[in-house]
Amino acid sequence: MNKPSSETPDWHNQRQKIIGLGESSIRKSYYPELQQRLSELEKTNQSLLDAFEEIQCKEEELRHQFEEQEAIQAALDFARKKLQMLNIITFQDIQNALFSMSGFLSLVEELVTGEKEKEYLTLSIQQLEKTERLLHAAKHYQDLGIAPPAWQNVMDVFLFAVSHLDLSHLSRELHLEELFIFADPLLEDAFLYMLENIPIHSISATMYRAFYEERGDGLCIIIEDNGPGIPAEKKEEIFERESGINKGLGLFLSREILAITGITCTERGEYKKGARFEILVPKGKFRFSQKRKIH
Repeated sequence: MNKPSSETPDWHNQRQKIIGLGESSIRKSYYPELQQRLSELEKTNQSLLDAFEEIQCKEEELRHQFEEQEAIQAALDFARKKLQMLNIITFQDIQNALFSMSGFLSLVEELVTGEKEKEYLTLSIQQLEKTERLLHAAKHYQDLGIAPPAWQNVMDVFLFAVSHLDLSHLSRELHLEELFIFADPLLEDAFLYMLENIPIHSISATMYRAFYEERGDGLCIIIEDNGPGIPAEKKEEIFERESGINKGLGLFLSREILAITGITCTERGEYKKGARFEILVPKGKFRFSQKRKIH
């Protein structure tokens, strides 16, 4: 057992250390560093307060911008609805007028006997029919992008398009099962405009087919026939407005409809062997049903 020390403690020196006045004071050693750290913390705190105030200002500014954007969007939606209603009324009036003109021309046709008069009357009826077709196409073009795109069953949509045409004299092969693509609701019309070229420009065709191929850059839907095909210099021209083979809007509209969701369309058939429309659907814009995935 250690004996108690007989030395008297230096109480004055200990007191000086505790209050930070001695030479070896802990307080004297760390006080400058603590003061520096405190100063840094105060600066950091002030920076955070400034940043917080700036964020609050930005939030307020964004809220005002959002409210303003909402008001602008509401006004645009209202104007679009008004314009759409006006267009519907206008189209209906024009259609009614064309229908009446068609009836009157039919009555005149029964009364005309001169060859020259009949020729002019026939030309007038043809122009009337062309006007009706253009009006129908223009109505569809007006509807582009009005309704949001949606996932659509390609086989169902294709069959709906076929149902509007008389292609019963042609054999067909369809391999579009379980395929869905993200496209404008007017997808049916896009297919229709491609298919209607078969009875108009591929009179010698005996078959048509539609199928798809998966590729590195997406998926390609192919619609082809065994008719006369399209010359190389005409392949791009057929998609131009008022410059196509039938001088209409058909294939031009097909491209516009597909382009809404980034889908492209080209003609790659071999001349004198048939037409071949290739519809390239990018990745992320096509998918397959669970049934196909299971198989």
